[in-house]
Amino acid sequence: MLKKTVLFLGIILSIICVFITDRAEAAMLRIDKPKVRLSIAPGNTRTGSINVENVSDAPVEVKAYLEDWFYLPPFDGTKEFKPARSLALSCANWITFVPAEFTVPPYGRQSVNFTVTVPKDAKGGHYAVMFFESPMGKQKQTEGVVVNVVGRIGALFYIEPEGAINKLCVLSNLAIGRPTTDSPLGISADFLNEGDVDITAKATYYIMDAQGIVYARGEFNDLFTLPGDKGRFSSEWKENIPQGKYDIVLTLELGERDSLVREALLTVDANGEISYVGDLK
Repeated sequence: MLKKTVLFLGIILSIICVFITDRAEAAMLRIDKPKVRLSIAPGNTRTGSINVENVSDAPVEVKAYLEDWFYLPPFDGTKEFKPARSLALSCANWITFVPAEFTVPPYGRQSVNFTVTVPKDAKGGHYAVMFFESPMGKQKQTEGVVVNVVGRIGALFYIEPEGAINKLCVLSNLAIGRPTTDSPLGISADFLNEGDVDITAKATYYIMDAQGIVYARGEFNDLFTLPGDKGRFSSEWKENIPQGKYDIVLTLELGERDSLVREALLTVDANGEISYVGDLK
């Protein structure tokens, strides 16, 4: 009787132990729209489709479902996923789609049709992800437990109620200096998304004198933010800058032809050290 009970429990474990990986290449699936960004007037509806392609020589069973997501610090694009409708900025309730389950033949494709309906009172950006999940086989674990491994690939949804968004950001806490005399010149600033829509910010800088001669220029790391997120731009300049007074100009590209330009005064002393950094204006 004990042996039968153990065997029965082992069968249950082999059924319910599932490991999910987000590695798209392992799932043998490919989609034509990894991002779906739509601007829809409140109260209106938009339809579309996502093509799911099987790049393998065997049929693949696929299950489609929605989840929520948000960016993780340091806001380099890394995301965390949560159950659908669990986050304040979720648009999972706005999305319907068919089919939810299907089989894609070898080297074939399947269209998944979706409908997005924006509520009449919607304001600000809302987000979700449509995952396409497929089995990747089984892996035998210790103590006789077999783990079912599935892979998934996702299409990110960015939905904006047309005419009801506020894109706003703040750049502050500019810092320029060298940790040691032999270190590159470090340049950094805080970025805060104060609006109600996502912002992907790409930033550059240049340092010039009063005659307009540029002594340094470079790029910062990209930042990926949702409303309320705060990240930090960082860059380095390895060359020396002569003694004198300069302007540093920071230009942020915020997408959709939106940009932000801020500048500050700085002074380099006779030793090549930054002796003064003004506020960004």
